[in-house]
Amino acid sequence: MQVLEMVDMGDDRLIGAGCTLDSAEMPARLREWADLRDRSASVREIPGGAVIGLAPSEPMGQLAELAARESECCPFYTFRIRIDGATRELEITAGEGREIAVQALLGIG
Repeated sequence: MQVLEMVDMGDDRLIGAGCTLDSAEMPARLREWADLRDRSASVREIPGGAVIGLAPSEPMGQLAELAARESECCPFYTFRIRIDGATRELEITAGEGREIAVQALLGIG
């Protein structure tokens, strides 16, 4: 899987306008998302966002906790966790035409 450089969300007006996370906390949070992306089996872009394919061993409780914390500071994201047998996926969307917000969060695109 090709991994692109992290995007500096501090300069992204779309993110900055809706995010309430303290700027001092942002680098650590972005690192959490980058770590999730790096250990993912796949990342595929969809209209408005992306779907991250995860290993069956991925701790779902920690994943849900990360998504919940992100949702608190950035309410424009929608997170859906899908578990189907051994398939584990996290869908992240930011709304039609806002793929850039998800790309910035995951450091892709």
